[in-house]
Amino acid sequence: MRKIMCRVLVALFTVGLFYSPAVSSAGGPPDLTGNWVGYYNDGSKSEYVWAIHQTGSTLSIENVGGTPAKSKGRLEGDKVFAQDFATQNGKLSADGTKITWTDGVVWKKSASAVNLTGNWVGYYNDGSKSEYVWAIRQTGFTLSIENVGGTPAKSKGRVEGDKVFAQDFATQNGKLSADGTKITWTDGVVWKKQ
Repeated sequence: MRKIMCRVLVALFTVGLFYSPAVSSAGGPPDLTGNWVGYYNDGSKSEYVWAIHQTGSTLSIENVGGTPAKSKGRLEGDKVFAQDFATQNGKLSADGTKITWTDGVVWKKSASAVNLTGNWVGYYNDGSKSEYVWAIRQTGFTLSIENVGGTPAKSKGRVEGDKVFAQDFATQNGKLSADGTKITWTDGVVWKKQ
């Protein structure tokens, strides 16, 4: 009986009817959880930032950097499937940091974001302190920003490397200092972490 089972398995592997997914060195599938930035065929960066949440081989994919979009998917070896997208099939790089989709778009996994959670005080160009105190709450690369020191104001945002975006503010773009304690906005106002 044992010889028959071995012959059957060898035959299945030979004709490709038996599938065994690749696993990571830790004994499970590669971990795709995190944020992914898309790049087009010409090398230009996409306006989309995709958050992937993974449970086993099951994926939940959501755009967190633009127009809302979601998909369910799965990971099988080096193949990535996004069932609700026009381009459903992708191939994962050997190091697990790139997904190349069949339409040529490449997603690259972002490095972990600096933690911006906490209170921030603004300072104007002349060095005077703003009356505002901003509370930032961060989940992954997504930000929730709220004024806790004056007139109510809120924004959603995100962090990408040293770039900070606050989508509901007139000054939407900021640059994060190397140590993660200052955000310099395009209007010249500087927020300092308390």
